[in-house]
Amino acid sequence: MLVVIPLVAIGGYFGDLAKLIGQVVLTIVLILGILATGLFGYICIRAQARKWGAGLILAAMLLAIAIYFVWVGRLPFL
Repeated sequence: MLVVIPLVAIGGYFGDLAKLIGQVVLTIVLILGILATGLFGYICIRAQARKWGAGLILAAMLLAIAIYFVWVGRLPFL
């Protein structure tokens, strides 16, 4: 279900209600990813592994852009 519902959200198949449900599920999954990578990135920075921490913080930012893409349907710079 966690794979199929987000695909419905991105594709827009099966109507508006299915798309909304898919967007909500995908947003929850992406927020959990942001929290996990952000927390682990912070831990890495505190442990003097700055390259790993910076990479994970960058990954969290990319996940935030992915949430924007899911809800708007296009990237902000296109």
